[in-house]
Amino acid sequence: MWCVYFVICILLPICVPVPETAVILWGTRQIGSLGAFFFGVTGSVLGLMIMYSLSSLIAHRISKGRKEKRQLAWLKQLTGRYHVWILGVLLIVPLVSDEVLCAGSAFLKISLPQFLKIGIIAKIISIGMVAFSDFFGDLCGLRRWQMITVELLFMFLASAALQHLCKKGEAKLS
Repeated sequence: MWCVYFVICILLPICVPVPETAVILWGTRQIGSLGAFFFGVTGSVLGLMIMYSLSSLIAHRISKGRKEKRQLAWLKQLTGRYHVWILGVLLIVPLVSDEVLCAGSAFLKISLPQFLKIGIIAKIISIGMVAFSDFFGDLCGLRRWQMITVELLFMFLASAALQHLCKKGEAKLS
């Protein structure tokens, strides 16, 4: 079962239209928290590397869709001088698809080694939060659904901070 989970994690940033959280929760039930974390991070980072490489080769084709053009323009505007930090947050908080983040990173000329460093840290955080939510919930006296609710609240706060940062950047540009 771990190999199916691993392959799905590789395909997540490339072509699987399923939320990462759902896949990690399924993996946690099938192979346990530690296995879901290890194979999830390894598979997701491998998938990010593959998608980044493909994106850098065919970046101009990816940006032809209307939705992708809007997201890439938003990403360029948003990132500014904080592109590394913002990319890390966006890999954790699912505001933009990983496909667009990989393509955007290629457009922003972020090198593959730097992108992988950001991706590894972000995936350790995002997958770790879900895979070990039972463990952290037990420590805090919370059930799994309550812990995931707390994690979603943290993601919402990170998203709000990111949007605030974006508006602050727009005000400076004006």
